[in-house]
Amino acid sequence: MRSFRLIAIVAAIACLACPDSPTDLTLEGPAFLRARIDGRSFSVEEGDVLDWGWTGIPGESMNLRGYPAPSATTNEWINIQLGAYDGPGTYVLDGNPNVNPPENSAGYGVTANGVTTRRFETGGQYTGSLQIIAADTITIVGTFTFSGGATLGPAGEAHITQGSFRLLRRR
Repeated sequence: MRSFRLIAIVAAIACLACPDSPTDLTLEGPAFLRARIDGRSFSVEEGDVLDWGWTGIPGESMNLRGYPAPSATTNEWINIQLGAYDGPGTYVLDGNPNVNPPENSAGYGVTANGVTTRRFETGGQYTGSLQIIAADTITIVGTFTFSGGATLGPAGEAHITQGSFRLLRRR
C-alpha cells in the first residue's frame, strides 16, 4: 500500500510539469502555445505573437502561429497551416507549407535579427497531426505534434511533441 501511494505522488508531481491535456483546454483563458522541441520546453504566451487566421468559410485555408515578441531573446517559432479547415477534428500534417493552394503542414524555425536562420518543415517522411478541440469566432484550442526536416540551414530534423494552444483570432 505504501509503495502505491509513493507511485501516485510521483505521478501527480510529474503531471504538474506536463502541458495542458486535451481535457483541460477550453476556450476561456489567456492565449498560449506550448510544445516540446526535441525534448526541450518551448512556450510563447500573452505578449508574444499568438493568433490564427481563417476567412470563416468552411473548406478555406487556416493558419495558426506562435512567435516570440520582437524584443524576446528566444526567437523560435511554430506555424501550422490547414489547406481546408472544416471545424474541430483531427487533421494530418503531411504537406509542404510553401505551395499554393495551401496544404496541411507545419514548420518550426529559429530567427536571429529578424531573419530566419533555421527552418524545419513537414512533407515527405516528415508528418504530424493537429487536433482542434474547440473553436468559436474568436478563440481556437487544440493539440499538435509533428516532425520536420531541415529546409533552411544545416541538415537535420526537429521533433515537436506535446503541443497545445489557445489562440485568439487575428483582427
